[in-house]
Amino acid sequence: MKKLKLLFTSALLLIVSACSTSLEKYSMTATDTGFDTIVSFVAYTKNEAQFEEYSSFLKKEFKRYDALFDKYDTHKGINNIKTINDNAGIKPVKVDKEIIELLEQCQTYNTLSNHQFDITMGSVLELWHETREAANNNPNPTIPSTSSLEEAKKHTGWQHVTINKEDSTVYIDDKAVSLDVGASAKGFAVEKIAQKLEDKGLEHAIINAGGNVRMIGSKPEEETWQVGIQIPNLESFSTDSLLSIKIDDSMSIVTSGDYQRYYMYNDQLMHHIIDPITLMPARYARAVTVITKDSGIADMLSTTLFTMSYQDGITLLNTLKEQGIQADALWVYDKTQPKDENVEAMSITGYDVVVSDGLKDRIVK
Repeated sequence: MKKLKLLFTSALLLIVSACSTSLEKYSMTATDTGFDTIVSFVAYTKNEAQFEEYSSFLKKEFKRYDALFDKYDTHKGINNIKTINDNAGIKPVKVDKEIIELLEQCQTYNTLSNHQFDITMGSVLELWHETREAANNNPNPTIPSTSSLEEAKKHTGWQHVTINKEDSTVYIDDKAVSLDVGASAKGFAVEKIAQKLEDKGLEHAIINAGGNVRMIGSKPEEETWQVGIQIPNLESFSTDSLLSIKIDDSMSIVTSGDYQRYYMYNDQLMHHIIDPITLMPARYARAVTVITKDSGIADMLSTTLFTMSYQDGITLLNTLKEQGIQADALWVYDKTQPKDENVEAMSITGYDVVVSDGLKDRIVK
């Protein structure tokens, strides 16, 4: 699958109805803010000049976070994730506080998920990334060998990573270990940028960074935000909604699915979300959507739940609830990835949709 096609694939379709208000609705779309994605921004402001001020700040911040969390490229004057990886087994690297905060959040969720969410799997994910890139326009694509994946997995784990918050340094003690924050960085950035825009006075807006969606405040005239869940269609990359969900003010919604970055191998879908246990593309659902307050948490959870069975996912959601974190999820299945027989589901246009209890009254078909 070509990268250009990936850029124009979004896991969510925003549905924003027009309303009569003293505020004006403005929007912009940017393709040059990093994270290999499109960023759209819809806001209700007093005038266009105010909107331009907010959108200019948003684009600048996205570029800054993209540079900080980049694992592939060096950026002048910045110690980023690549810098940390390049110095594995050599020396600690002094980094910005946002990197420390992101890594600590990822480490916490690694523990809460019983290691199902693991950004130290960079060596494993890099094998799949290289193979996926090589599959573009290749009539005979391959997959990483079992032996290479197992060897790479030996060089994973948080025991190799030392975070010194006081000195703001990160050190990896094994040169073969690398960090990959692809399942967390974009959501983290969206959340931080949304919070900063709120501090600047923005009260009604939506940020959508390639399917990582964060509402800012309420909808004007106290209407309810509604977000449509994209149909997981490999052929047409349809923007039609499977269903919509009513979302509370200032909430986040993120979807992980098998239809964004993938290639076909022996008539089997080889997508980019790798199960840390099997080291192969996860085979539980077609898509998982998470709704919670914090976009960074939503990003991590959608990936994690995608690599777990429904029952294990519910267990994780209950574990988070015990920690004071309220999150709900929606799973989409079809005949290629069927649900468990004992799980109650809604049947919608050929798909089975399962939702956690907190969403049962928020579905709009």
